[in-house]
Amino acid sequence: MKPQEHEVKVTSCLLPDCTDTQAFKVPESDPLIEIMRQWASLAGHTLLPDPASPLDRLHNIIKHDEVGPAIDNLEQPTGDFIKAPHTSHDFGVELVRAFRVNTRWWVAPKDTMTPHEILDQVGLAYQEYTLYRDQSNDPLPLDTPFLVNRGDFFEAQRDGKYGRMSCAPRH
Repeated sequence: MKPQEHEVKVTSCLLPDCTDTQAFKVPESDPLIEIMRQWASLAGHTLLPDPASPLDRLHNIIKHDEVGPAIDNLEQPTGDFIKAPHTSHDFGVELVRAFRVNTRWWVAPKDTMTPHEILDQVGLAYQEYTLYRDQSNDPLPLDTPFLVNRGDFFEAQRDGKYGRMSCAPRH
């Protein structure tokens, strides 16, 4: 008979104000990413782009409610992490401003961005691509800033006027 794995009680909340606090138990051997997944499930939030590999960040909340830096290695066992010096059983989830362009996800570095800035961030030349909101035929003006919301979808299309062979009839 296999011995029962030891579980640890953790709390997790939504940063920056530590709302949607949830308390639950996880096996010590579960990776830290499970804390994010369980919190999201209990609190009714969605991790983006998906729970298997979120761009959202997990932080440890140390004494005096100080939020630590984002934890880089979410695959490390929860038990090992919380037994390390200067850590706690308290965590915070930062839901980042993740957005998608075509099939790839990115994190907006600021609240408002221009299509020019978005195309630069995703590595597409603004001279060759036009940015559209998902399911829209209206191009977004290149240098007009707008609010980028968590979960926004954009489509970048290569402009027909660039790189197209001339179809003018020969005389």
